[in-house]
Order: sequence, then structure tokens, then C-alpha cells
Amino acid sequence: MNESRESTKDRLLRAALAVVTEHGVAGATSRQIAAAAGTNLQAITYHFGSKDELVAQALTGAVRGWLAPVHAALQGLVEDPAGHLVSALWHLQETLTDALPRIPAYLEALALAPRSTPYAEEVRALLGELRRELAAALTELQAAGYLADWIDPLPMAALVLAAADGTAIHLAVDPTGLDVDAVLAQVVPLLLSASTLRPEGA
Repeated sequence: MNESRESTKDRLLRAALAVVTEHGVAGATSRQIAAAAGTNLQAITYHFGSKDELVAQALTGAVRGWLAPVHAALQGLVEDPAGHLVSALWHLQETLTDALPRIPAYLEALALAPRSTPYAEEVRALLGELRRELAAALTELQAAGYLADWIDPLPMAALVLAAADGTAIHLAVDPTGLDVDAVLAQVVPLLLSASTLRPEGA
């Protein structure tokens, strides 16, 4: 029974992501999502309470999936800061390329968050999680002496994420006018300029 419910829930999440990718958040309907999932409208209410909650979970879950390789690449930063940053940005480049068709729907969710409880809860949880994870990595680097003392990890994490969202906006609006490779090529030197690249006393 649990397997059946989980299977239906997973199908709804995948279907919601596909439908909002094609029609946008505003244009997606419960009927479209249910049909794409091969289930009925009641399943949406049963598993998620509402279409908005389903779409919000689908989009934020997708973002977590996109960023999983980036997060993994950031592990072990203290051992090799430059190498891991380059690896993380390489994964981010792949992520942006693969996620491009869904970026407009994610940006719609961001825009809806201030006025919609389901989107607000999911998006705030996601952004808070990303800020904390990045701030923890920056704190670790700073404690090891790799990062300048003037860096305040949590605000810096917020700044980096805001820059990422800004890049996503430009990419969604003008995909052929933005050279993602060139933008990301600027990030490593920028980040490393705040780094000593060796522990204090070494």
C-alpha cells in the first residue's frame, strides 16, 4: 500500500515538473498534471493538499536535484579549495544547461512566493537550506585560514545565491545573449581573490 502511494506521489511530482515546464506555473492545470501522471484529480489533493503545493514541491525538489552534484563537489573544500571550486562550477555549468527549459518555471515560483503560502514555504525552505550549506562551507574555509577575515559567511552565501538567481533570470530571458561559460569563468578568480589559498601559519 505504501509503495503504491509513493509511486503515485512520485509520478505526480514528475508530471507536475513536465507540465509546468511546457505550460508555465500559471498555465498548468490540475487536470493536465493528473493526466500526465496517469491518475485522477483526487490523488493531488490526497498526496499534496493542492496543486500549488504539488508544483512548489516539484520545482524545489528539482532544484535540489540539480544542485546535488555541486553540493557534492563542495565537500572537502579545505583539502583543495581551488580544485573543488572549479569542480563545483563545472557541475553548475552542466546544471544550468540541463535545467534551462525549467528555469522559467522556477523563476515563476520565486515571483509567486511572496503571495502564495505553498510557494513561500517551499522556496524559503530551499533558499534557507542553500544559504546554510554554503555558509557552512565558507565558515570551514575561514576557520582553516583559507578565507579572508572580512568575509561574513552567511551574508556572503546569500550574495552568491542572489548572483546565481540573477544569472538564471538573464539566462531565461536571453539564453543566446548570455555566455554562461564566460560568466562562470569569472567566478573562480573572484572567489579566490578573497582567499589566501593556504592556511594561516603554513
